[in-house]
Amino acid sequence: MTEVFVGAGANATLVPEMDIQLNNVSFQDNVGTLSGDDNSGDQALIRLVPDLYIGCRVTVLSNGSTTETETIIKSNTATTFTVESSGISGQVTTDVNIHAFGSPVPGPRVSNTTTPTLLSDNWLGLVETFTPPNVEVELKQLNLAVSGSRNYGYQFKGAETVSGGSLDLSVNNGSWLYYALGKGVFAIPAKLLDGTTNNGATGTWGGTTDAFLLDATNEKIIRSIGGNEYPLKRHSDNDVLEHGDSSGYVTQSAAQIDYTFSELNGDSLPSFALEVTYDKSNVAVGDVVDSNTHHSNRYCRIFTGCQVNNLTLNFEEGMELKANIDMVTRSAFDAPNGYLPRRGVAAGATALENFSTTKANNYPFMFSDGSIKLFGQNVTRVKSGSLAIANNITPQRFIGNTNRQVMSAHIPGQRTYELTLTMLVTDTQLWDELRGQDEFNSGGTNLIELNFTKENGEVIEIKLDDYIITNVTVPFPEDKGPVEVEATIQARKLNSCTYSNAFWAIMM
Repeated sequence: MTEVFVGAGANATLVPEMDIQLNNVSFQDNVGTLSGDDNSGDQALIRLVPDLYIGCRVTVLSNGSTTETETIIKSNTATTFTVESSGISGQVTTDVNIHAFGSPVPGPRVSNTTTPTLLSDNWLGLVETFTPPNVEVELKQLNLAVSGSRNYGYQFKGAETVSGGSLDLSVNNGSWLYYALGKGVFAIPAKLLDGTTNNGATGTWGGTTDAFLLDATNEKIIRSIGGNEYPLKRHSDNDVLEHGDSSGYVTQSAAQIDYTFSELNGDSLPSFALEVTYDKSNVAVGDVVDSNTHHSNRYCRIFTGCQVNNLTLNFEEGMELKANIDMVTRSAFDAPNGYLPRRGVAAGATALENFSTTKANNYPFMFSDGSIKLFGQNVTRVKSGSLAIANNITPQRFIGNTNRQVMSAHIPGQRTYELTLTMLVTDTQLWDELRGQDEFNSGGTNLIELNFTKENGEVIEIKLDDYIITNVTVPFPEDKGPVEVEATIQARKLNSCTYSNAFWAIMM
């Protein structure tokens, strides 16, 4: 087909990465097969995307006992996966947990076919610019002792590195703070922000409900599709609901969600995947990736193990709150023949999850609806500013039976917070604090507070503590107007971060 790919056919969506618990996997030595068939067990619910999970860490329960073996997936088909070492000899039936990092959540099997899908129908928000991660291939060139030429005698490709992914967006939700900070819990308040009763706060869901489900007991937000839960849960867990079990869940549409985000100090931040699809004009939403050798009709890539390396929130007078997200990425995976992008959901934001039919929910936070506190006082003359959160993530490669296209791990390093403000001032406190020796330690009071609200009641609130003024620039105005001071403030730690809303669900 001679038609070229154009931007009108390009789509980028988010895929959550969470623990995937497989039930009653039949293991023959190091090869596991999903339980059941097309009519029962896990095979009735999902198909794995072939080879997508190479390099993912997995925990196998030996012989159904509590003895766990952690290993790595070497390869996978739609219904099987081969691990480096299962700790199992012979054939047994056991439960398996695929760890979240680099593991996009499988979606439901399509209409009793073998078509694999992912939960890739999640809206990214008001994205202004998206730069897909770039694949860089290390070239190895060697001179051989028997070359007989001034040309290189041999060359081959080394490891692949995926780098450079970024998002620029107008902020209409607080989900990116979860990915930048690392930990998230949620609560379902008894009353909404407007004081009315939070209807459904103790409700359940029907067997055919398609919705986000809030499991407050286990602090999980998952999906219900066709009456089943995704990601899959292990049946043997007494504290985790089984497929089709309606008790204990609250639907997202029935409850306001109050998120609390905090700093994660472990070795891995929460991750997500990005599905990027390029379609030609004749492609229908239900068409799978074509079987042509070079995908001439539908081209789909899945970037796995994406984590927020730097998050910068920018606010400027008269503008909406904006964010720049700089990512690190584990791998760039070319979707295979037969894969169905976006679970067959129509192109365009209106059909995606978290896009609201209420327009006000989709609007961005505005500078005019925000407030800033510094030294315990409201600062009313801030013209612009930014808050930068840096995780300083270092990609790592470990020796193992994966392949050269997969990064083994991302280890976060030193976390930093930097706040910059351009403002009009009425006194010299900023200058006095700059010349002082000690940091401003509030002990829980007089924090730096950033607060952004929307007319629909959504609130983002960030509080920073133990901060120090590192730069204050006081210019001499040429036009004899107000003096605009530029200040840079370094905060040592987060005090609290909250996000309240009634529609945006963060799967975690």
